[in-house]
Amino acid sequence: MHTEAPYEYISDYYSHVHRKNSEGPAVAEFWLSKLARIRGESVLNIGCGPTFYDYMLRFGRPPREYVGLDINTSTFEFLRRSTDPRLVAARTQVEKLGTHTELIGADVFECASDLEGRFDCILGVGFFATFHGERLDRLLEIMARALRPEGILLKLSWHGPHRTPEETRRKHEYSYDNPEEPTPDELVKGFERGGFSLVQEEILRCDPGVTGWDAIQSCVFGRD
Repeated sequence: MHTEAPYEYISDYYSHVHRKNSEGPAVAEFWLSKLARIRGESVLNIGCGPTFYDYMLRFGRPPREYVGLDINTSTFEFLRRSTDPRLVAARTQVEKLGTHTELIGADVFECASDLEGRFDCILGVGFFATFHGERLDRLLEIMARALRPEGILLKLSWHGPHRTPEETRRKHEYSYDNPEEPTPDELVKGFERGGFSLVQEEILRCDPGVTGWDAIQSCVFGRD
């Protein structure tokens, strides 16, 4: 059963992302640069987390509509009321660009009909690797229906985590990770089963002592 992540956890996670990016700028640039592939009128950030606004500023072109969906509603409380200067700056820049933003606090399996045929691009940062087996297959069926013809899906995932048992427990509890982590190859095969074709794949092998991970996988998929 899903447990709601508390506001403090969301806030700490946001700071953690920025800290890791500052500590490893070359690694950060590897995956953040992939966000330039995102363009189109309507974009879905699935499992958007508190970096919703930050990531849009790396897109190849600002969308007309930008939708964030996350099961943790504390994420949206943080996005609305945090005074973290990094978030405030990112949110202000997005507002100046004129993009209409929409935040949906829900389980993706319970709002599939609201997403169907709506998006030119779908972005999942760390999201898809939290699903495995039948649940991944069900999720990708929803994503395939949500993506318009000739749209793209960008998947970024982190593999081989090195962390304490308590950190792992909390990530599992708050749906930030999955006990049955799929390998990069399993994820690609899952997408192909779900009606997607691989356009581009890159894998960065990491020093886990520095990054806390063995590898980062970036994939761009189109619809079959």
